[in-house]
Amino acid sequence: MFFPGFGTILNAVIMVITGSFGVFVGNKLPNRIRDISLSGLGLITIMVGVESFLDTSNAVIPLISILIGGIIGSLIEIEKKLESAGEWLKTKTYKNQNLKNNKSKNFVEGFVVASLIACVGPISILAPFKEIISNDLNLMYIKTGLDAIMVFIYSGTMGIGVIFSAISLLIVQGFFTLLAIILGNSFLNESMINELTSTGGLMILSIGLRLLNIKKLPTADMIPGLLIAPLIIKIQDFI
Repeated sequence: MFFPGFGTILNAVIMVITGSFGVFVGNKLPNRIRDISLSGLGLITIMVGVESFLDTSNAVIPLISILIGGIIGSLIEIEKKLESAGEWLKTKTYKNQNLKNNKSKNFVEGFVVASLIACVGPISILAPFKEIISNDLNLMYIKTGLDAIMVFIYSGTMGIGVIFSAISLLIVQGFFTLLAIILGNSFLNESMINELTSTGGLMILSIGLRLLNIKKLPTADMIPGLLIAPLIIKIQDFI
């Protein structure tokens, strides 16, 4: 580790690079192919979410985490603020009104969806913790590779807004890097990680439903649930 947060910065930089390539390639594809690709991504996302959810030893824990996290997120309007950030970025990116109307149709949706996929998975928390606590970047390198593939594919189908999800990643993983520095290695245990993974799986599942236009759930509002899940296990350990 070169300095705390190096892995997260590398992660974001690689996302920008691969996303730029994705936009270049995607612009050359017919809309029909992009639509089919997006549907395929939605199905894969759902399967990943289901697989992650099955890590739980008690389905009530991720459900409670989603419920409480969703209430907290709704009160502080995470989804609304994320969409507003996307709109602001779109305005700054497309100065010309005609370009804004014609080329930025999926800008905000691409930004929001890619931000969620990059940030709600359990690895977004575990990788910064492992980097700080164990001075081990291997998990961060794995996440960087996965995010690079995700951004390349999604930017090809949803446009340039996907690239800006790197900003969301810097904020979220930066927060967990700071949290890891403060808490050290005494916080997360195996049970916490399993329930964290399961809760993240439900959020990933909701993203898949969104990509398939089945139901647009406020997934960003559920993000606090990622903190609630390990806290529930911590409370259980004390009881």
